[in-house]
Amino acid sequence: MLEIFDNYQLVSKIATGGMAEIFLAKHINSPVNSMPIAIKKVLKQYSSNNALIKMFLAEARIICNINHENIVRIYDFGKYEEQYFIAMEYVFGQNLGSILNKLAQKGSKMPLNLVIEILLGVLSGLDHAHNTKDKNGIFLNVVHLDMNPNNILISYDGKIKVVDFGIANANYTKKAKGSLVSIQGTYGYLSPEQCREGQVDRRSDIFSVGIILYEMLTGQPLYKHLENDATILNAILNEDIPHIKEVVPEIDPRLADIVMKALEKNQKNRYATALDMREDLLAVYNSLEFDPNTESLQSLLKKMFPSHFIKMTKVIERAQTEYLMEELFKDIGELEELDMKEKVRVQKQEEDELKKKEGILPSTGKIFAAGLAFALILAAVIGYLFITPDIEFEAVSIFSQPPEAEIYLNGEDTGKQTPATLMLEQGKNYIIEFRKDDLIGGMEFTPTEKNREVNIVLRKR
Repeated sequence: MLEIFDNYQLVSKIATGGMAEIFLAKHINSPVNSMPIAIKKVLKQYSSNNALIKMFLAEARIICNINHENIVRIYDFGKYEEQYFIAMEYVFGQNLGSILNKLAQKGSKMPLNLVIEILLGVLSGLDHAHNTKDKNGIFLNVVHLDMNPNNILISYDGKIKVVDFGIANANYTKKAKGSLVSIQGTYGYLSPEQCREGQVDRRSDIFSVGIILYEMLTGQPLYKHLENDATILNAILNEDIPHIKEVVPEIDPRLADIVMKALEKNQKNRYATALDMREDLLAVYNSLEFDPNTESLQSLLKKMFPSHFIKMTKVIERAQTEYLMEELFKDIGELEELDMKEKVRVQKQEEDELKKKEGILPSTGKIFAAGLAFALILAAVIGYLFITPDIEFEAVSIFSQPPEAEIYLNGEDTGKQTPATLMLEQGKNYIIEFRKDDLIGGMEFTPTEKNREVNIVLRKR
């Protein structure tokens, strides 16, 4: 049974942070294939912390005004059983911080084309946020203030999303922030003006994005490796940043100029807007020649995090199956109630006719016969439905070499690519086919408790 929280069914807890926890969920009135969304709930012990709650709700108010493909959307927010929550878009993927950490462990860097693609998406979302107006057309003056790799989400299908405006600055958040610690944000990605607790504007976010771009291109941390927060603050304020050409001599000079302009300590010398920086990056991107066989963002993520991709796919599909079973039993209950009402109606009609001592009239006989037939049909349907839930399903992991092959089940396109997970009926025989460019493959497969994986090498047509 899925837990109900306000108007949502909670599927699975996926994260717990300092003040909130995040669940996969779906709206109780939405179709099953619309799931999941993410529910961010303030932990109960913080529900009475007025300053934090004000900031939490301020985040919701900010993002409710923002509708952009590169920013995580918010659908709803409020309070339920003493817990404040936000219902938001669920991004099925990884944060950029996790991706960069994994690459660093392997001693490698992200391909240049993907670095620029990610930054183009981030800057597009930020520029939209910076220029957001409310429903009355009033400019909100939004500044994110916590741009760091963990707040950039990348989905397994290649979407790039900025998330977590929890400490963002906006016209209506300044009073709420007054009672909190002055310096907020991730220390390794603060701008000089944040370190000075000075006046901040959109250029603060540009400095933070400059740090992210510097680290992605060099494969080295700029500030976060320093021993403590005080050392980081001093470095950001007082130490010169090593020119990126010193670390990556082969870097395109135009790209180097973009990075160092974003990292100017004096706000006046930085890019004035995220759009300005994006346009310069886009010009470089369009002028460079990239290998057409370079890995895509989607394939890179699935290759780097195969276990997470498969695990979360299973979680979502099992939740969908559980939801469908709940709907099935709900339908059975409605049929039983309908059947009972019909039996009572027929019985009452029969008793009324007998009271008249006239026997059962032909017309009444027809009604009785129709009612009886209907009741028998309903009984047969209910009997069938009660048998159906006994069918057991297996979560079958589907792999192919090479990956990203389209999967066909009994001749029907599943809409999925390898690696993937399919919920298949236990003991039933299936024909699974794979297609990728000029490569094909196929096999018969019968899922059992011990047979829950398909791994096939594709061949040329």
